[in-house]
Parts: sequence; C-alpha cells; structure tokens
Amino acid sequence: MARASARSQRIATPTGGGRVNPAGFLQETFSELRKSVWPSREETSRLTVVVIVLAIAAGFFLGGLDRIFSEVFTRIIFA
Repeated sequence: MARASARSQRIATPTGGGRVNPAGFLQETFSELRKSVWPSREETSRLTVVVIVLAIAAGFFLGGLDRIFSEVFTRIIFA
C-alpha cells in the first residue's frame, strides 16, 4: 500500500512552464513528418477508390433501410 501512495504523489510537470517556442514547435513538427512513411501515388489512388466505393455502398444500404422503415411505419401508423 505504501508503494501506491508514493506513486500517486509523483506528478510529472512539463519543463518550461508549458510554453512552447513557435520555431521549436515547427522544427519538431517537420522532424516528425520526415519520419513518416508516405504512401505511393498508386496506393493513394487505389485506397481512394476503395473509400468512394464503400461510401456509395453504405449510402445505398442506409437509403434502403430508410425506405423500408418508412414504408413499414407508414403502413402501421396510417393503416
């Protein structure tokens, strides 16, 4: 039990009082972007097509459900 209370008292505080130098922030941002692995043009276009096709399929599916529920509720409520 003593360990749990000792751990809870240790709070890490950011250095510099939470202020970030704008130039340092941009430098760190560009450094992280250089580490990123960017997809190729072919992979980007292929995945874009996949997203568009899935969005259209989901739209038809949800539109069909809407039409079915609309008809069912119209016939039940206004029968």
